[in-house]
Amino acid sequence: MFESENRGGSILRSEKYLDTDFQPEKPLGRDTEVQRIVDAVRPVTRRKTPENLLVHGPAGVGKTTSVKYVFDRLESETTSKAVYINCWQYNTRPSLLTELLIQLGYPAPRKGKPVDELLSKLSEWLDKNRGIAVALDEFDQLQNQAEVIYDLQLINEQSDNQLGLIMISNQHPRKIQLDPRSQSRLNCKTLQFKPYNAPQLEKILSQRTEQAFHPGTVPSKVIERIAEHVAEHSGDCRKALQHLLQNARKAEQQDTNKIQPDTLNL
Repeated sequence: MFESENRGGSILRSEKYLDTDFQPEKPLGRDTEVQRIVDAVRPVTRRKTPENLLVHGPAGVGKTTSVKYVFDRLESETTSKAVYINCWQYNTRPSLLTELLIQLGYPAPRKGKPVDELLSKLSEWLDKNRGIAVALDEFDQLQNQAEVIYDLQLINEQSDNQLGLIMISNQHPRKIQLDPRSQSRLNCKTLQFKPYNAPQLEKILSQRTEQAFHPGTVPSKVIERIAEHVAEHSGDCRKALQHLLQNARKAEQQDTNKIQPDTLNL
């Protein structure tokens, strides 16, 4: 009953490259931002004090992609450990610390351990092993932000190996509330990701098109129009990819062998 919707065959080779969760081999158009993240976490590899960095900007501008890229390189090229945690999933002090320990290899239970014991195990790991870079994505969703920051910075002061903290947020730094004690300990720098412009979006869409579509099914004019439209309204790469996928499915339903620029749905 579904085959009849696409009598002409698929123009898509693999939709995974258009998925908003797909992690590209290297972020496009974010060389400066990537280097700034590298500079912040590099001291961890040398047992020196890293910079804590708040990465902020609107949704879909490459924040998470860039941080994950740097973290992957950190683990593959050094002996340091990189841990990524999404605060939507682990939004309390105990759950976040427990997940951090689990990713470091401690078989800590999800529930039942007091915070002091979790912090003691984390400090023990640092003393016995090496530096850690920790990314807290969706940081603004974390409850007890001030307590978590204070916990991690206190451990840093007591350990030979260091923990570098990268916080990722859609919110402007002014909207993240930390008490003066935590702000002083954190000594955080900021890195702003601005919306993508049209040329940057064109490069991203062109790369994903080569990966996701059969040759000749997406005219360059389609990529150009989608990039210009999204750059004008939001600069959100996710929206650009969604437009491309939606129009691909529309073309398949209409039994055409390519996306037509004149019939784009934007």
